[in-house]
Amino acid sequence: MKYTILFVAISLVYSQLHHHDIALLVDGTFKFVDRNPTDGTLQYDELMGAFHYLDADGSGTVSFEEYIKHHHDNTLQHEIFNNFDTNHDGLLQTSEYVDAPFMAMDHNGDHVVSRTDYDHYYTNMIHHIIQNQHGHTG
Repeated sequence: MKYTILFVAISLVYSQLHHHDIALLVDGTFKFVDRNPTDGTLQYDELMGAFHYLDADGSGTVSFEEYIKHHHDNTLQHEIFNNFDTNHDGLLQTSEYVDAPFMAMDHNGDHVVSRTDYDHYYTNMIHHIIQNQHGHTG
């Protein structure tokens, strides 16, 4: 019984730390794209600006090498890149990295994404990626 309680306690701590790590990651990405941090929202042109910043060679696409220069090179970042790369060509186009995510986050179509909607979208995406990494399909 003591071991069961210890296992549950350790699992609970791990899930809280894990959630905390995801929250820090999402917070960091928001700060990266948000050019007007006082308004607490994300405009389409801010996300497009982040895309152009990542597109170091000006090709109109972002390669994984360009992407990873601004992120930690780890399995999760590879999976996030692959999640955005919906046509699986190894490059991110604006339609994949800017247009589709922005439309998914902009629920009311006003071209403004609240911080809550941004956090919800990216947190769900990361949870989905982590579940797939562990062989779960839920």
